[in-house]
Amino acid sequence: MNAAPARHRVKYTQAMAKDAVRVFVWRRVVVAEKGLWTVAALLLALVLFHVARGDRDWWVGALGVVVLLPPLLLIGVWRAHYRNTVGRFRAMPVPEAVFVFEQDALAIESGVGSMRIPWSSLSEVWERPDYWMLFTGTAQFFTLPIADLSEDDLAWLRDRLQAGRSVQAVPD
Repeated sequence: MNAAPARHRVKYTQAMAKDAVRVFVWRRVVVAEKGLWTVAALLLALVLFHVARGDRDWWVGALGVVVLLPPLLLIGVWRAHYRNTVGRFRAMPVPEAVFVFEQDALAIESGVGSMRIPWSSLSEVWERPDYWMLFTGTAQFFTLPIADLSEDDLAWLRDRLQAGRSVQAVPD
């Protein structure tokens, strides 16, 4: 298929927005940072060991504070993305957008604004069952609901997106 599909009206749901945040935080902060969580677990074990022995030195308290940093990071990332993603959904007068798949860019129009993103600006795609997460940076993404797109449209879009970027099916 050479010609880009025409305009596509898609519908968003709050559940979709919340799920995108959950998936992002799980994959980027938990799964991708296994080393951080391993070190935090080991430090927690060390702190608990010393507290059980009755050690109350300043460094035990300092390690206890360090152990809290990864969970605080998780909460901070989740909160920022939740407020951004779900907040943007709630700000939409009508939870719909129009996507136009052009040859050189993806154009998006909704009740909260419009933008045109060159295909080359998309770095990564996570395919979910009801929507795709399209990344413009490591921590910047937007969702594309796919329920109203035909198989031909999805095939054209996959072909366009696979050139030079990571496209991954992301299971539940």
